[in-house]
Parts: sequence; C-alpha cells; structure tokens
Amino acid sequence: MNKNMNPVIDTQHLCKCYGTVKALQDISLNIQQGELFGLIGPDGAGKTTLFRILTTLLNADSGEASVLGYDVQNEFRCIRREIGYMPGRFSLYQDLTVEENLNFFATIFQTTIEEHYDQIREIYEQIAPFRKRRAGALSGGMKQKLALCCALIHSPKILFLDEPTTGVDPVSRKEFWVMLKRLRDKGITILVSTPFMDEARKCDRIAFLYEGRIRGINTPSVILEQFKDILCPPGLKHNHTEENERPIIKVDNLVKCFGTFTAVDHISFEVKRGEIFGFLGANGAGKTTAMRILCGLSLPTEGYAEVMGYDVRTQSENIKRHIGYMSQRFSLYEDLTVSENVRLFGGIYGVSKKEIPARTEAMLRRIGLYEERNTVVQSLPLGWKQRLAFSVAIFHRPQLVFLDEPTGGVDPATRPQFWELIYQAAEYTTPVLGTHLSSRRTRNHDIRYYSLYG
Repeated sequence: MNKNMNPVIDTQHLCKCYGTVKALQDISLNIQQGELFGLIGPDGAGKTTLFRILTTLLNADSGEASVLGYDVQNEFRCIRREIGYMPGRFSLYQDLTVEENLNFFATIFQTTIEEHYDQIREIYEQIAPFRKRRAGALSGGMKQKLALCCALIHSPKILFLDEPTTGVDPVSRKEFWVMLKRLRDKGITILVSTPFMDEARKCDRIAFLYEGRIRGINTPSVILEQFKDILCPPGLKHNHTEENERPIIKVDNLVKCFGTFTAVDHISFEVKRGEIFGFLGANGAGKTTAMRILCGLSLPTEGYAEVMGYDVRTQSENIKRHIGYMSQRFSLYEDLTVSENVRLFGGIYGVSKKEIPARTEAMLRRIGLYEERNTVVQSLPLGWKQRLAFSVAIFHRPQLVFLDEPTGGVDPATRPQFWELIYQAAEYTTPVLGTHLSSRRTRNHDIRYYSLYG
C-alpha cells in the first residue's frame, strides 16, 4: 500500500439528514489504494448512509466526496463503472439460478463471465456445483460468495461491502475474509463494514462511527482499545432458579428429511422450563428445521417430540397457541409503523384490546423504541428491527419463545442490550434460540447449547 499516492476515496465534511435525524455529521476520511478499510459502529450510526453516498446512490446534503478522483455527484457514471457494491441485503435475484445471476450482472456491466473469469475463478469454483440452483435456495455462506462474484464480475478497482457476513456461520465468515485478503493483495481497495470485532481486527485501518460522527480512525488495535467499553462490553450474568417440573420440551431420535437430504438426523434432548436453551451450528446444520418442527410448523420424518406436553405430530395447533416465534427473516410488516406492528401482533395473539395500548407503550419504552413509534419499520436499522421482532414475539407472554439467529448482524454495543431483553423474558418464558456465534458459550456461560451437525 503506497501511502504517498492520492487517496482513492476522499470525503470532506460530509453531512446527511433525514428530516430532523442527522445521519452523518462532518464526515472526513481518506482511503488509500489497496487498503482494506473497515467501518464499525452501532446500528443507526450512519455506515449504510455513507456507503450509499460513496456508491452514488444517495446525495449528501453538504460536503464533498470523490471516488477514484471522480466527484460523487457530478461524475457518478464514471464511478459506477469502476466499483463493486455488495449491500447489507444480498443484491441477488432469488428466483434466478447462480449462473443466471452472474450472467445478469455481467450484462449490466457490458461484459461476460468468460472475459473476467480469472478475477472470480477462486470464488466461483466453490459455488460452481450449485450453478443450476436458485439463489434463494442457497445457504447464507453460498449466497455471500455468489454476491461477491457478482460484485467482482467487471473487475472493479474498489469493493464496497456493507456487513457482508451478517447471518453467516463462523466457518463461512473465515473463508470470506481469506478471500478479501487475497483480493486486497491483488491491489483491490476494499471498504467493508462489520458488526464483528474479530473481523475488524483483520483490516488495515478502521473508523468508528457513532451517532453520525467519526469518533476515531486508526489501526484496529488502537480503536478497539480506545473504545473498548462500547465495542467490547463485559459479558452479562444471569441467575437461574431451579425448576423441578417436567421438561417443557422432550425430543427423542427426531429425524427430518427433504427427499434424499437429511436435515435433522436423530437428535435427542430435553429443555427445562425457565432455562435458556440454544441450538449451535453452522448454516445448513438443521437449526431452523428443528425449531420449525418444535413450533408445529413442520412434521418430523421419524422420532418423537413434545412441547408443553403436546405431541408435535398430532397437537401442533395447541402448541402454536402457547408459543412466540421470531424467524430468521423477520415477521414484521415493513410498510407499517413500529406501534402499528405491535398492535397488529397483539391482536393476532389474542391480547385484550383494552390492554394493547398500555402494553405497547410500556414495551416500546423498555426496548428503547418509543421515540420511533411512528416510524415505518422499513426505515429502521437492522438491530432495531431485531429488537422489535423479538418484542412482538413475546408480547402475549408465551410459555415458550423460539428465536432463530436473534443477534445476527447486531452490533457489539447493542448485543448485550439484546441479551438483557432475553434474560428479562426468561423470568416468565423459556427462550429457545438458534445461533452460529460460538463465542456466546463463554460470554453467557449459563446458557445450555445443543450442537447440531444435521
């Protein structure tokens, strides 16, 4: 990395507001050619807004920015030809196959897969066996690799990656960062945001954004030490009460097959009332499948399972009336406001109309979203949506709540707050969650995990 060159990304005093909300305030930074530069910060800090300005999808209110020497407002067409962008939500067409997605993006940039194959060869070879599979049917790790191939198809000089490994298991995350370092070694400049501090440590430099401002730019070790109380808070503690009741969940040799594929293979365990129980495993290990069976949403192929004394095969409707479920893809209505979502789910779950207004206000104050009660959900940061989705899942105080990857993509500063919500809920319900974040075993030592490998 040549420090004497002009920066390939340069911003001076950038500002952006959404109404009265100051998303970016006085943002000034420069990134050198060939640098792997990271953006970290809590949800709502302004990371995605900055990405959208630099990729010419959004205009700043004031300030200046250039990419590869081109002005982001006046020379946006030149910039778009030279960059690759992987937004927070994969920019893939779910109904197209792997091969069709690649051909589509190649056509947009007036090129072909063959012309720039050397650029994507190493990554493409990993997904080539699935080239006829629809993108929507791929695992999180495979989607991520396909999205990266699509962003590289025209051999860009700069890659913009907005939380590219959110919702991806640790093995796939590690593989992804190995690929990023190899791309950096080829001279490609990479700007990446991440909620994971182990990933931030792999960058050459990082910038910490907080409340729309850059609080510091330096090497990862310096920034993580300087802001350790915010970025790496201590683990939470929780005291369980002993329960002598019969298990709330009993599973014996449970199997689930989809055709010739075995998603869940002879699993057996029990869950006590009031404990926090987790399924631990990589993408595709069977966590979601197991949880859907226990929720009464899918029938097992073999074996036995009961939830709250109800057989999952014959009494699934009884199970559904007594549980809450937060799916990996949030079950929120994006076009409704925060409070409208809460009231809607309160009605669906049978909460009294007289109780809903007061309980809605109390819940939104508890999770810190009362000031956003009239905000349309679609415009909320990812971490805020997760807090809201969790809260509507427990609004009716169910005996059991199933949480599928509840902290996926939540920033380090917010993650302990989310776990505090789970601990509070455990006082009156039994949380069962699926996660691939193995570090949770050490930071929350009182959570019992069941490792899944299919």
